[in-house]
Amino acid sequence: MILKYYQKLDDAISYLLASSLSEKKLLKKILNKKILTIVDIGANEGSYIDFLSENFKLKKIYCFEPLKQLTEKIKNKYNSHNLKIYNIALSNRKAKRNFFEYYVTSNSSLYKRNNIYKSLRKLKSVKKVNTNTYDNIIGTKQKIDVCKIDAEGEDYKILLGMKKNLKKKNIKLLKVELLFKKLNEKTNETFYDILFLLKKYNYKLISISKIKQKDEKIIFINAYFAQ
Repeated sequence: MILKYYQKLDDAISYLLASSLSEKKLLKKILNKKILTIVDIGANEGSYIDFLSENFKLKKIYCFEPLKQLTEKIKNKYNSHNLKIYNIALSNRKAKRNFFEYYVTSNSSLYKRNNIYKSLRKLKSVKKVNTNTYDNIIGTKQKIDVCKIDAEGEDYKILLGMKKNLKKKNIKLLKVELLFKKLNEKTNETFYDILFLLKKYNYKLISISKIKQKDEKIIFINAYFAQ
C-alpha cells in the first residue's frame, strides 16, 4: 500500500516537474477576481505580498516574520491595507527558541544552515524569538484564500500547528516549500512528511511555482496544495 502510494507520488512529481506553469495564471484560474484574505508565514521583506497585491485585490493580510526590522518594513509598505503583522515565528508549540539571522535574510531560520550553500552561511546574529501555533493565533473561524509557508526547515511543524484549520478546510490554497536536500542542521522531517500530513487532510499537490537546482540535482520546490 505504502509502496503503491510512493509510486503514484513519484509519478505526480515527475509530471509536475516536466510542466512549466505560470503561478499568476494558476492563481487567477482558481481565485478568479476574488478579493483575497492571505497569510504569509516567513514573510521576509514581503515579496510574496507584493506579488499578490500586484495581481489581486487584498482584503486582509496576516503576516508572520521573526525579524523586527523586516516586520517594520512590511508595516510601512502596507500600512494602508488591513494588515495584521506578528513579530514571531510559527511552529507546533509555544516556546522561546534561538533564531539564526543571516546576512542574506531570506536564509534566516530557527536552525543553523549546513554546507550546501557555503556562500550563504555568513551568520549575523543569534537571538531569542517567541514561537506559537497558527491555530492559537488565528483561531479556527477565519477563512483564508492563500497561505504561503516559507520557514527554512520549520514548514512541517508549522503545518502541525494548523491542524485544526486544515481539518475545518479553512485554507483554500497552501503554498509550501518542499526540500529534497537538507539545508539546515538538526531538521529531520522530509518532503514526504509534509505530503503525507497534507494528504491526511485531503490537500493535493496541484502545481509547482519554483524549482531550485544545484549540481543538476533538485534542492527544493515551491508547491501549491488544494483540497
